[in-house]
Amino acid sequence: MQRLISTLHGAIEGLGVDIGEPDLEFCAVLIHASMSGRGRSFHSIKHVFDVQGHGADPLTTLAALFHDTVYYQVDGGLSGKRAMLLDGVVRDGESGVVLANEGDDELTAMVAAVFGFDGGQVLSPFGGLNEFLSAVLAGRVLSSILSLRQLCQVAACIEATIPFRGKSSYDALYERLQGVSSTYALALSDEELVAAIHRAVELANRDVANFAFPEVAWFLDNTWKLLPESNVPLRHQTTYTIFEYNSAIHKMHEFFGFLDPKVVFASFRGVPEPACVEHLTSRARHNLDVGHRYLGAKKVTMSLLMALARLTGGDAPLALFMGDLPEVGFTPQRLEMFLPQPKAFAASCDPEVFALLAVGRRSESTFDLRNSPLSAHLYASLGDDGVAAILGEAPLPDDVEMSSKFLEFVPAWLCREVALACARMVDTRA
Repeated sequence: MQRLISTLHGAIEGLGVDIGEPDLEFCAVLIHASMSGRGRSFHSIKHVFDVQGHGADPLTTLAALFHDTVYYQVDGGLSGKRAMLLDGVVRDGESGVVLANEGDDELTAMVAAVFGFDGGQVLSPFGGLNEFLSAVLAGRVLSSILSLRQLCQVAACIEATIPFRGKSSYDALYERLQGVSSTYALALSDEELVAAIHRAVELANRDVANFAFPEVAWFLDNTWKLLPESNVPLRHQTTYTIFEYNSAIHKMHEFFGFLDPKVVFASFRGVPEPACVEHLTSRARHNLDVGHRYLGAKKVTMSLLMALARLTGGDAPLALFMGDLPEVGFTPQRLEMFLPQPKAFAASCDPEVFALLAVGRRSESTFDLRNSPLSAHLYASLGDDGVAAILGEAPLPDDVEMSSKFLEFVPAWLCREVALACARMVDTRA
């Protein structure tokens, strides 16, 4: 909290503006409370400081502090002070969250223009809803301190953090800022407009910096922090089921396979330099590729467990089959204790993927093991080719019939090894 207050105070002072201690405390407490919600694990207060970076200018710092203050689908909508401060901005409609008509609210209308949104438009959580509400929240909280000109540039920074849209989105943002500057008499020069987009691009790239981490294990650490945010059952550390865990893995596997590395990092008029963007994109491509194959191995593993569960009584807590998570002073019985050593390593077994499965990600997770012993066992025997064949040909084990058919695509001896280990774990189904 003290670091947040100090950072906020420094940014506002850096703009040559005074802020009273009560207002400073109100802003800091609001940001801290917003980023500390029960569903937050990646988009936390730590993420704010990661995105701020070192040496950021005051407007960028303010944008970083506010850019994730609203995470509608994770926070369960708006509540408390945020609901009060954002009153009248959006309403619930039949098709989703709808932007209300701005009326006489000049600030909200300006922020909507920066984002290219119109009254009555349904706002998607994946297309700017969270960023827009965060920008309006920043504007309303800071409106008595900063000018409309400054708030416009903060909003532009926050808009740029809508991810995975490609480079053309920043050209469009530049054009919208030109229009906003004219409409609201902000008198932003072309040099200032370009600087605003450069500032926004740099913030946006720090927001997705984990995609270019030099080690896949660190990249996957952040992936595992994101999983409970978008999959509520995983927030209940010991009770989520095989199906619920598999569903989370499936969605992330699909996302990694779909995401084009070229749209991860932003640039505008030479910032960052092309060589820098290419380096970041290359790292993202590698992390996504290895991560996709890592998740593919886990998806096959969970599908196999799900098939065995459905054939022996139905879906069940993952802990029933795999065992409880270890705790300090307690080493539980785990399924991997009953697996034999792999007979041989498949030719297409990638040492990097295997190490991630066998040794694990860089840090522990609140809901999962750091490593994946059962997935490592299966991947050693199947390799990338075997995993891809099962994912491409086997049906999803959604019911008893499909579960039986799924098992036909897994080598019989491998099914037997896993089934025997499960029988040692699950006495009630053996």
